[in-house]
Amino acid sequence: MRATAPAGRTRYRPRLPLRRNILTRTHDPDSAPANALDSAQASAIAHTTNVTDADAAGVTQAALNIEVRAVSRQSLTQSGNAIFRVQLADDRTVAARINPRRGMFAFTQHNLDALRGLGLPVPHVLAAGATAAQGSFVILEWVPGRDLQYELAGMSTQQMTRLAETVTGYQRRVASLPESKGFGWAPIQRNAAAARWTDIFGLTSDAGPADDAPPLEHIRARLRAVRRSVEPYFASLRPVCFLDDLTVKNVLVEHGELQGIIDVDFVCYGDPLMAVGTTLAHIAADVGEAGRFYGNELIRSATPSRDAQRAIYFYGSLWMTGFLASAEAAGQTQRAAELLSATNAMLRHAEADLHT
Repeated sequence: MRATAPAGRTRYRPRLPLRRNILTRTHDPDSAPANALDSAQASAIAHTTNVTDADAAGVTQAALNIEVRAVSRQSLTQSGNAIFRVQLADDRTVAARINPRRGMFAFTQHNLDALRGLGLPVPHVLAAGATAAQGSFVILEWVPGRDLQYELAGMSTQQMTRLAETVTGYQRRVASLPESKGFGWAPIQRNAAAARWTDIFGLTSDAGPADDAPPLEHIRARLRAVRRSVEPYFASLRPVCFLDDLTVKNVLVEHGELQGIIDVDFVCYGDPLMAVGTTLAHIAADVGEAGRFYGNELIRSATPSRDAQRAIYFYGSLWMTGFLASAEAAGQTQRAAELLSATNAMLRHAEADLHT
């Protein structure tokens, strides 16, 4: 069964991938540890680990009506999707994505078709529907390459510059799509639910940490102060369409060259520079110095104003705080120490000239 694009423009309250629910809830600086897995998130990931190669083969064979020769599971993310590379009898290779919840890929083909119309290199949907276990699946063309985070260390500065400019250009094309009537996550040409951009980051607070509070609480207090400083910038924003997951993940690269973009089941409406900030956070957390030049080139290509640049570092610091909280919650002492240092550095960029 192929996914179809429903007509009309209605306000959309999506069943978002769980990572998005976590971002909008636990990235509230006053909430429980940001980006920590809650029981629903853990349950979804546990269910995807129960999806076997045989399950993926069966879904693909039934959907495409062709024999499957080989299946290999790909690395999981916290989106709750099980992802498989499937080789078919006609020598094609496809990607099968399976989610334990229903309707998760209802708008995937709609979104991909819209982005392809803008000239973005996205795969075609070959089939989509429901699994026998009442989950959902989508089968797409296979895109070669690896996530950018694994390729940056081997790329030249010229390749990084070219890719940063290309990604920035793609975001500008996406921004030409019709605006939403609200802010946050939704399919393309649907209306997101938040009334203001600031609302997706949770409630604000002026609370300060106790003197003997752990470092994470001091990080959160500094983050709250930075957020207060960017509220006027947030208030000036329009609900512009952008690809929030276009970071060092979902950008597939081979031999330093872009091969394609994946994972656009939803888009975001608000500040496209959030994708730059979250990219900086992923680079700091998972790539390190080898990716710093690429992050700097993204900022250069975006030509942000002073206020917009502070917002970029706010977004990066917010995501870094989430990574730090997750590492502490998981008992990853060494990673938490490294992330604390990196988060401090990111926040210092956000705080530059803040008190002058």
